[in-house]
Order: sequence, then C-alpha cells, then structure tokens
Amino acid sequence: MWLNIRNIKFALFVCILHTSIIIDGSAQTKVHGSVLDINGLPLADATVLLLSFKDSSLVKGLMTAKGGKYVFEKILPGKYLIASSFVGLKQAYTPFFSITNKGDFTVDALKLTEKETHLKEVTVSTKLPLFEQKIDRLVINVASSITNAGSTALDVLMRSPGIIVDQQNNTISMNGKDGVVVMINGKINRMPISAVVQMLAGMSSSNIEKIELITTPPANYEAEGNAGFINIVMKTNTQYGTNGSYSATFGYGKGWLTAASMNFNHRTEKVNLYGDFSFTRTELNQVISFYRRVVNQGKAIESFLSNDRDAVIRNYNGRFGLDYELSKKTILGVLVSGFHNRWSMDAVNKSRIFLNEMLDTTITINIRELHPLYNYGANFNLVHNFSGDEKLSANFDYIFYKDRNPTDYLNTYNDGYGSFLYEDRTKSSKLTPIRFWVANVDYAKKLGKKVDMEVGIKGTISKFDNDVRVEKTVQNNWTVDKSLTAKYNLQESIGAAYTSFNIKLNDKTSGKFGLRYEYTNSNLGSVAVKNIVDRHYGRWFPSLFLSRTIDKKSSVNASYSRRITRPTFNDMAPFVFFVDPNTFFSGNPALQPSISDAVKTDYLFKSFIFSLAYTYQANPITNFAPKVDPVTNKQTLAAENQKNNKILNLILTLPVTVTNWWNMQNNISGTWQQLNAFYKGSPLRIEQKNFSINSIQTFNLPKSYSIELRGYYQSGGLFGIYRINSFGTLDFGMQKKFSPKKGTLRFAVSNLTGPPHFKPYVNIPEQNIIVSGNLQFVNTTFRLTYSRNLGNDKLKARTNRATGSDEERQRVNAN
Repeated sequence: MWLNIRNIKFALFVCILHTSIIIDGSAQTKVHGSVLDINGLPLADATVLLLSFKDSSLVKGLMTAKGGKYVFEKILPGKYLIASSFVGLKQAYTPFFSITNKGDFTVDALKLTEKETHLKEVTVSTKLPLFEQKIDRLVINVASSITNAGSTALDVLMRSPGIIVDQQNNTISMNGKDGVVVMINGKINRMPISAVVQMLAGMSSSNIEKIELITTPPANYEAEGNAGFINIVMKTNTQYGTNGSYSATFGYGKGWLTAASMNFNHRTEKVNLYGDFSFTRTELNQVISFYRRVVNQGKAIESFLSNDRDAVIRNYNGRFGLDYELSKKTILGVLVSGFHNRWSMDAVNKSRIFLNEMLDTTITINIRELHPLYNYGANFNLVHNFSGDEKLSANFDYIFYKDRNPTDYLNTYNDGYGSFLYEDRTKSSKLTPIRFWVANVDYAKKLGKKVDMEVGIKGTISKFDNDVRVEKTVQNNWTVDKSLTAKYNLQESIGAAYTSFNIKLNDKTSGKFGLRYEYTNSNLGSVAVKNIVDRHYGRWFPSLFLSRTIDKKSSVNASYSRRITRPTFNDMAPFVFFVDPNTFFSGNPALQPSISDAVKTDYLFKSFIFSLAYTYQANPITNFAPKVDPVTNKQTLAAENQKNNKILNLILTLPVTVTNWWNMQNNISGTWQQLNAFYKGSPLRIEQKNFSINSIQTFNLPKSYSIELRGYYQSGGLFGIYRINSFGTLDFGMQKKFSPKKGTLRFAVSNLTGPPHFKPYVNIPEQNIIVSGNLQFVNTTFRLTYSRNLGNDKLKARTNRATGSDEERQRVNAN
C-alpha cells in the first residue's frame, strides 16, 4: 500500500514544520512600573515578578534598575498581578489588572514596608521551555516535558537534537562526532562509554532537572572529548526546611516497565542534607540483523545474521550528600553515590551462509548473557570565599567501577539441506575493575571592574584491569581458548593546569580567553606481554569566546576551542570477543589520540537562535570499523584512526507562541560531513549531508490539563565509516495537575508510530566491502506516572550565601 508508515511519519513532520512558521499576530504590551522603599524612595535591585492572575504562575521576572523602575516587554493579553520583594522588607502585591490592547501599560508604584526577618510566603510556579539554546550549550529541561515522564536518561538523549545512540555497540555521538564525555552535576563520569550507556538506560528521568549538550567547553573543563560534554544535572532544592518529591511509573511495551524515584533536601542555616534514589525494571524485545557480502576468487560469500533478544534490565541508582558551613566563608561538602545495573538476556542468533547464492550452512546460537555492573564513588569538596571577589575551591574524588559479563553459547550447525552436522558449547567471561583518583584546586579572583581571572590544577590517576576468558567444549571437556583469553592492565595519569580571563571589553562586548595544558602518561600491557602501549605526550588547548550585543533584541557570539579524544581501554586492549563464529570484536593497541579544532558563531534575535559550527578532526577514531577476510569469511570490528573528518553544522532554534494556550519549540539542524578514511591501507572518502527536525507542540487546556506532541526526524548521515538511513519518532503525552498537595498525573506514549530502526551500511564493492544492518532496540511503550512534591513548597528569604554544591552548579551553568 502506497500510504505506508514512512509516508505517515513524513507527512506528520511536514505538518509540524509548516505550523512552526505561523507566528501569532496577537497584540503585545509593555508593562511599566516602579518600586519604592519604606521611605518612599526608588529601590534598586528589588525582585519583581509578573504573575498570572489565574494560578499565580510565574510569567517573567527581573530586577529593578537604579531608579527603581522596571519594564516587562512583549506581554500577551490576559489578567496579571505583580509581586515585588527585597531582603528585610515585606513582599508587596499590586491589584490584578487586565492587558487588552497593544501599547504601554503603567502599574501604580509598589511600596515595600514593614521590616521582617523573612519575606511573606508566596507559591510561585513556572515552566521552562524543553530546549534552551545558550552560548556554549543546548539545555534540555527534562522536567518540563510530559513525554519524558517515566522514561530514562537514555530515552531523553535519544530524542535530543544532534544525538545518536548506538545501543548495539554502546556508543554516543553528538553533531556527527564521536568522543562524547558524560558528566553528572559537572563531574566527569569516568567509566567506559559502554558502561555509561547502560547506566543511563537505568537512570530515571524523574530525578533529572536538565541535560546540557556542551559543544564548545571553556578552559576549566577537561580537554577530553572531541564532541564535547553531556552534563546531567540532578534535581536539587535551595529552599530552607525539608522538601522533596517522589514519582512512580507503571507501563508496558513488549514487556512490563516499572520505575520509582525520590529525592529530598533538608536545609538549615549551616547544614544542607540532600539525596536521591531511583529504581527501574524494564523488559525489552530487541531485534537485530546484519548482512555482509565478499567475493573471493570469483566466489560470492553472503552471510545473513538475525538476533532476537529478550532482555530484562534492573537498575538501582542513588546519591547522598552533605554540605556544612564551617564559617561564613567556608563550606565543606561530601557526596557519595553509586549504582547497580543488572542486564540479563536470552537470545536466539541465526546465521545463514550462502555460497554463490546457494545456502551452504546454517548456524543457530542460543545465548544466555548476564551483565551485572556496579559503581560507587565519593567526593570531598571545600569552598572558601576570601571575599566577594576571591574564592578557592578544592575537590578530591575516588571512583570504583566493576563490570562482569558471563555468557553461554550453544552452537548448532546444519548443512544447506537442513541436516544436522554437529553441536558445540562456548562460554566467555569478562571481568573489568576500574579505579580513579582525581584531585583539583581552582582559584577565582576579580582583578578589576572588567576582568575576572580563574586558574586551576588537576591530577587524575586511573588503573584498569580486563580479564577475558573464553572456553570451548572439546570431547565434552571445557578447554580454554588461549587465542581469545588474556588479562590486560592499563595505568594512566593526566596532569593539567589552566587559566582563563573574563573581560568586559566595553558596554556591548565581552570575552573569555582560556589556555589549558595536559600531559598524559599511558601504559598498556598484559601478563604475557609488557608495554604493549607506552606513551607520554603533552598538548596545549586554547579556547576563545566573544559576545557582542547589537541592540535590545539581538546579539552575536563567536567561539573557538581545541579538544582531544584519547583511545579508551576497551578500544586499545588487543582482546578478541565474538558475536558469532564468524564475527569478532577486537581491540587495537595502535590507536592514537585524535585532536579537533572547532569554531562556532551564534546570532540571537529575540528568542530565535541561529548557530553555525565547523570542526576539523585529525586522526579521528571510528568505532567498530569492519574488516572482512574474503578467504575465511570472518569479519573483525575494531576501532581505527582515520585521516581526518570535516563537519559543518547549522542549527536553528525557533520557539513560537501561537496563542496563549499553544506553544511550539522547533529545533532544526543541518550537517555536512566528509570522512577521509583508510580501508586495508587504501584511501576511502565518504561524504554525506543530513538534517534533523525536533518539534514540540504544547497545548494548555482548561482545568489544569495539558497535552504535548513531540516529533523527531533524522535524515541519513554518517556513523564512523558507515552511512545510516533516516529514522523518526513521534511521542504523545497528557498531563493533569491537581492541587499543589495532590501532585501530577502524566500519561505518555513513546514511539507512537512504531519503534525507530537504526540502519548502518557500507556499500563499496570495489573495496570488497558490503555490510548492512537493521537494529531495533526500543519498543512502543505506554507509561502512566504519578509524581508529588513533599514538604514546604513556598519561597522563603535566606541569607546571601552559597553552599559548595551551589557554587558548583553556578560554575556549571555559567554562560
């Protein structure tokens, strides 16, 4: 039938894109006013909130100018009131007023009176847009999306602009670039990316405040990661007293899904105690297929592989932290965290081998796989403020990670006519403990009215072990396969120092200039062979940011940064691990680090943002590059250095308010990419253009109901030396808010039009390499989530200080 699912998806996305250009012509008004102190004099730096009269939700907020005046621009028709506050004074409110016509509206002056220790309590609610494009990062406000309810951190990432998650090989790319570094609350998660993907697959989105995609990090960030950073910011609460929230999710896809999470915060004048915990259990059905074709001496050998996997994932994730004020200037903090992830899977793998289009052999593999992994870590931090313009902070981290992966295989061989040939059993195991010790000291000082300085040093020591063991049955006895069994260890140390300067060049122009130096010692060896890799190298990493305000409505930014991607332990360790008897994963000890240089410019007009970025990568590392031996028909997948990779990105952020009940957030990106690679020593050029559209439609309905429709479309692109076909998703969510004490109920459907399929392929017959795949890892899933806040939900005045965790958040969130 000509009207297939792909046509339906495309039509839906065209409709969403078409509606995104409809800009409402409703009248917009400026609201003017002023704030006075107890003596009737103008009061500067007072907080002014424009609130919706209907539910007191926050519309806009700002601070008064020197003359006590304020102005809210672009206010839509409706009923409002204004609240103003200042430390030590009682909060005041205006009577409600109506905006009906275009033009200016003046509110009577607000006079703050009656000195109090605490401000009068007021409940304020606000909703951030799902996507916020800032100077150096795209912010995904996870808590703002209905369709994110009951999902995982990995689900959110898979629907984020420019992000591609390969769950077969457990890798993440951003804007066409590998080498992504994942952080939790501004601290690097130092596990292998394959383990990070599994951790994110079990991390409940209910405990996540936002996810930041940082493409051009400043000098105080580590230089690791050509693609940049993904920073996951967990929910916190800065209010005094005891607060928290909990949520529970029940759902069904190809199996049952259950999840529960909670977080809490207890804050007094000197102590801040906080933490969170989450549990998820997910049943999945995953379907994977591969095809490859080689020609050897005129004979065509074709292999078809299909893998039907039933998996169950259980994940426990938690944090517990304490900040204590030693004095008015010194904060001591400690944070412990950990997770336990258990993957269990039963799979049937069927492989058919054709010789000159005639079926020659079939292999059926019954697989039982367990993949438990756990992590725990501790952080100690100290922040001392010498003055308001000078600060010293120190951190020490210890991280331990352990990965086990026992797998049993029952292999049954039949000839082309279906007759039984023979059967054998194989079992493999992998044990990988990893330890990290990280220490850093940062110092910040204001050198003048227009110059801020930051300097810092950091040291990281890591130790990896990887014990791989493969056994096969020989005459009903288990025998170790020495060619596939080995124990490797990697020891690595990285020392770094940086300095950066924030400079206000004039009233409209500011800049940030940074320089970082890192020196790396890396040694890889095995029990049998020492010093397989022994490298010592240093690199300089400059960064530059410039920002200029053109007028009240527009500004422009520009940035440059240099990054490095070091080979991971799993990439370098020369082990061999098989998928089936003819398909192997292997390490590559010859891998070299990759260096990238990136330039980026942004133009901001009102709430619209236009970004253009260019990246040049030298010696890029491509994951799981295929090599097929035409004689044995065995395929090896290993990471390799290529010559270079050139990437040009254009990103448009187009938020649109259609009416006061319909809002749109549209993110459109286009990418041109050219990979200059090698295959068996011969040059290979792969070039691709692609685009993606991510559109969110939010409808606010009467009686506290709301609906969200989210569509994502990704055209074909590059993934290493593979090309990938287009894919898309459509998600639906409905929300009902009860009274503040009764919580929120959300219903969501992900992959409404069917699960997306990841289809990589390489088709270069002149190089004797034809490989393709079809991978489906997620299912259409229905989820019902109930969440509720606990404790005091009203705003209170507090002293003007910050805990160690507050300072870290400010540093992470700085633009």
